[in-house]
Order: sequence, then structure tokens, then C-alpha cells
Amino acid sequence: MNSESPIPIIPKGRPISWADWLKGRRARRETGNRVAPEIIRRPSSSSDKRLRKLFHGERGLPFKKTEEL
Repeated sequence: MNSESPIPIIPKGRPISWADWLKGRRARRETGNRVAPEIIRRPSSSSDKRLRKLFHGERGLPFKKTEEL
């Protein structure tokens, strides 16, 4: 796999490396931020009780900044 490519191509029938997955995730996040707000989590839902119990008072896992990916 070409690790120099800014967005790695996922090989068919082979696993992608963690480093390449992170590069691709960062690129997808940056592309998505062009067309939608960075955080799109709903403020509430019918599953709040269950989610808050699972995630220690939050509705889900914390978002990482794009720079941290």
C-alpha cells in the first residue's frame, strides 16, 4: 500500500493498516466539515437513559479534534 498518498485506498481482500485508516479518517473528517457542522450529535433522544449509563453521563464517546486523528 502506498503510505505517501494523502487518502489511502482500502485494498480489496486485505486489511488496511491502522496508520492508513487514521489518515483516511482524518481526510473524511475534513471533507465532511466542508458540508456539515463538525458536531452533529442530537441534543437528546429516547435512548438517553441507556446512553448516559454506558458513557458515564454523556450521550456517547467524546469527539476528537481533527488534529488529534
